[in-house]
Amino acid sequence: MSYDLFLKPKSGEFSKKQFDAYFTSREHYTLEGSQAWYQNEATGVYFVFEYQDKEDAEEGYYPIVFNMNYFRPTYFIKEAEPEVIELKSKFNLEVDDPQKHGMGSGDFDEDKFKSGWLHGNEFAYQSILKDNSDVFSLPTKKLENVWSWNNNKESLQEQTEDDVFVPSIMLLNYEGRVVTACVWPDAISSIIPPVDILLIGRKELAPRKLFKKVEDMVLGDWGQLMPIFEKHKAKMQGDAYYLHYHSVPNEIKKHIQNLKSFDISSLERLSVDQVLNEELVQKYVV
Repeated sequence: MSYDLFLKPKSGEFSKKQFDAYFTSREHYTLEGSQAWYQNEATGVYFVFEYQDKEDAEEGYYPIVFNMNYFRPTYFIKEAEPEVIELKSKFNLEVDDPQKHGMGSGDFDEDKFKSGWLHGNEFAYQSILKDNSDVFSLPTKKLENVWSWNNNKESLQEQTEDDVFVPSIMLLNYEGRVVTACVWPDAISSIIPPVDILLIGRKELAPRKLFKKVEDMVLGDWGQLMPIFEKHKAKMQGDAYYLHYHSVPNEIKKHIQNLKSFDISSLERLSVDQVLNEELVQKYVV
């Protein structure tokens, strides 16, 4: 199940050469034949634009088709919208939107673009969850916080001191439930976003066995670490803790050294399209 939006110039032609040149110049796109695939490695969001030859068109030639799947987290539309708007503005395009609650034919309408996709996306939840209710989900606010953090992580890292690490937020299957997580190797200076668990690789902080350090991994619980972060933060970066120090404070070091080693093979990394909006899942799970 997916959403299709057809686009064409209000006047003149639009060639495959223009299509290729435009998407080659833009970040996150890969050209594959007649398709320009958008894949943001930071957020996991993906969709595709496709060029249609005139002879392939059934009726009413629209050279560009935007396609994005349904049954996805709702923030997918937030990332897709500026890409469609930029393309539309660059080439002065009009649209044909055949979806229910869509725009119809004519000028592009941002609100109807979003509402049209969201309507179809919710219908997909309703249809699919009737027969398959075994899915992972998180509250919409939490999902959007993860998406926003990962979407802005690179620019935040560029604005930050070289010795301060900015981790991505991951989604993991931990004991049958989905959790948010980030890595914090050896408790180095980092900007730590609110997550359920921290994956802490111990190298410098590794325990000694038979007179030598043995590298391992431990899990840090947010509820236990947050009071420690409060004591040792340099400042807050929104809701994230900005930790900046020349050496790991003793309280942090002792807490991490006292944690039990953890086998990370028991964790499963989830793709973002596997973790749906909890409110919609609860609405339609029978």
